[in-house]
Amino acid sequence: MKLLDYTTDNGFLPHIKCTSVDEAVAQLVEVLETSGAVTDGKNLAVEVMRREREGSTAIGGGLVLPHARHQGVKSMKVAVATLAEPLDIPSEDHQPVDIVILLVGPAHDPRLMLWVLARLARLVKNRDFLDDLRGAETGVDLRKVFAMADDQRND
Repeated sequence: MKLLDYTTDNGFLPHIKCTSVDEAVAQLVEVLETSGAVTDGKNLAVEVMRREREGSTAIGGGLVLPHARHQGVKSMKVAVATLAEPLDIPSEDHQPVDIVILLVGPAHDPRLMLWVLARLARLVKNRDFLDDLRGAETGVDLRKVFAMADDQRND
């Protein structure tokens, strides 16, 4: 399967305004809830941020990968936001965060979450991918970046 298979049409938010990862996660969860991909978005956002506080997923390169499994998630979903203004949060390379890729999965299936996390971890090592996400002006453009990355994969 491709990463794009785990997204929703409205799950790509370019240049959002927020002052914290909490706000970015809340916006991403809201679009997933609006699309019907998740229920109980409020508690899902709380769980994602609880996990984020246990250990930050800001992995460097301006990227944070918050994630959680929750009973309100019907199937594995990925949502993406680029930020209008970078956030100064602790990361491995001390770069400000300007890309948030949210992963949420059903409570009963940890394997799929691990596969998607591993796929994303390989993908985000490619600086061009991150730069292309930053350069996307619309949600459609962000989706196209994901589609191109899927098409170019060799794993």
